[in-house]
Amino acid sequence: HTDTVRSTAKVKPIVENGVIRSDGTTILGADNRSAVALILYLVTEIIEKKLQHRSLEIVFTVAEELGMLGALALDFSQLNAKEGYIFDCSARPGSYVAVSPTAYDFRVECQGRPAHSAVAPEKGINAISMAMEIMNQFPVGRINKDTVANIGTVHGGSADNVVPDQVNFTGEFRSFSPSEIERIKTNLETSCRSVSKKYGGKCQVSFKPGFEGYKFEPEMPVIDRLHRAMEQLHLVPDPMVYPGGSDVNVLNANGIKAVNVGIGASNPHSNEEQIALADMVKGAELLFRLVEVEEA
Repeated sequence: HTDTVRSTAKVKPIVENGVIRSDGTTILGADNRSAVALILYLVTEIIEKKLQHRSLEIVFTVAEELGMLGALALDFSQLNAKEGYIFDCSARPGSYVAVSPTAYDFRVECQGRPAHSAVAPEKGINAISMAMEIMNQFPVGRINKDTVANIGTVHGGSADNVVPDQVNFTGEFRSFSPSEIERIKTNLETSCRSVSKKYGGKCQVSFKPGFEGYKFEPEMPVIDRLHRAMEQLHLVPDPMVYPGGSDVNVLNANGIKAVNVGIGASNPHSNEEQIALADMVKGAELLFRLVEVEEA
């Protein structure tokens, strides 16, 4: 992806002790322009040196940092590839994401009844009380080894002397287990129904898929090819279980077996972001190995 989490308009790259970083006042933008640089170098070398290569389709996306919006807008009917490699993992070369979770966003809306909180509080239905009860029934943080959940925003109420009639809160949950995803969805729906009945108000929950998970096995062709390419470069393949999402999730959900490969851009999204020149070189070598024509 060509976008960065923050602007790089004033970035001042510094190369020191074999490491590329910014001057500390901005991000470097190595996430993910380091991969863009490697791909452009690959294409330049192929064209200038007339190198033989496998059939290639190169996709640059935008707005990955905003929720994979560019990948979601791709017209997949124009792509023939059924496999792919995306260099967007901050781990060192040799690593790759083998397992990624499924993620859902949710929004709960609670509707009560307004009333003067001093003159006639008994005539009101407190939407904040309803929302709090649902939130208390929703565990957050690391639920188990496969699952995490969070409540991120809460909005509602109008004045200190008015029983609040409208409250909404939003959050997300992620899990490597499909049954856990369904369990959380069911529990939220059940909580909304029971709280609505208890208070006489109305609570509703809606869900929006964040991204779909995937799992790669070593014997899969796309992984076997990656392992062989890494081993030729004396890299030890290191499959990772990673809780985050990327364009790779969108590609896999659309029928392309795409792997998120480690590129070594450490401390992403911070002013301490950096990448070692040695990792850039190794990333380029791995790219060339992946696209070279294999002997029959």
